[in-house]
Amino acid sequence: MVAFRAIRMKSFKSICFLLGCVFMSTASVFEAKKETVQQQTYTPQVILSASWGDKNLFEDRVLSEPGKIGFALSSEGLECGPTAFTVAPNGDIYIADIVNDRVQRFSSNGSFLAIVPKLRVGTDVGMRVDKEGNIYTGHFYTADPYVMKYDPQGNLVVTYQITKDEEMGTDRPYHWGGQGNILLDDSGRVFVQYIKGAIEYSFQVGTTTAPFSSAQQKTSWQEGFFGITANLPTDNKRYTGNLLGVDDKFEYRIEEDIKNQNISIITKYDLISRLIGTYTLDWSKIECPLLTAFSMGGSQVFDKGNIYVFCSDKEGVRIIKWSPVEGGR
Repeated sequence: MVAFRAIRMKSFKSICFLLGCVFMSTASVFEAKKETVQQQTYTPQVILSASWGDKNLFEDRVLSEPGKIGFALSSEGLECGPTAFTVAPNGDIYIADIVNDRVQRFSSNGSFLAIVPKLRVGTDVGMRVDKEGNIYTGHFYTADPYVMKYDPQGNLVVTYQITKDEEMGTDRPYHWGGQGNILLDDSGRVFVQYIKGAIEYSFQVGTTTAPFSSAQQKTSWQEGFFGITANLPTDNKRYTGNLLGVDDKFEYRIEEDIKNQNISIITKYDLISRLIGTYTLDWSKIECPLLTAFSMGGSQVFDKGNIYVFCSDKEGVRIIKWSPVEGGR
């Protein structure tokens, strides 16, 4: 089950003046169009299935086969497995296979592609991949938080040391109300977003080629939230509230249907806040358990209108892609 904070939807009222019939006719057309938009839906598709490895690394000291996911048994008997996943700009899917100290790369249709060895993505981090295939991981639950950039082979390229600032709350990130999240965009900006108390913040730690100084990070610090998007807007608009994600063309917001907790309502706007479409998403259409004892703080990724959700069961892990009926854009 995926839960979201509910927000109030905007309501629109129409007023008829002297040309009542004309305006009533126009309103009828508008209502018919609105009704058509509301009937659009998100549909699910399993795009990746990977089974657990044949051996338990903690007990057998044997790496899982490529394409299979490492596991260990917790005290409750549940499998411990991946800690993060992300979708690269080219559509490849990366899964943090922490038990095997590696990241595994799959194609957009779920075929195994490669292993990035000796890259451990812990339980308190985010993970992103840029268009060159470099991997970014965050380490926030520490007195000295930082972001690390690795090349596609897993070699450390650069460390982005996060400024320790009392006003920003980054001097004690383990007091953040939510774990940090890394975001990238095609223009090369690298952001961290987090929750301090009940307020959402973001700031830029640098570009894909160089870290920012403490002063530059503080200057970029702002109240606002980009959602769980894999792409960032190129403008400086501040996004707040129940935001699902945003890209260079649209923003998407999500709320829970108060009558049915299995249903989410997703609204799509252009970047000047005009409503483009409204969709329903019925999470009960596909079962999506989470049986790992490790945290999957990045259990959802939003990219180009699509929502990717991590699931696990006794057989292994799956990635579910939810797409709007018109194809995502």
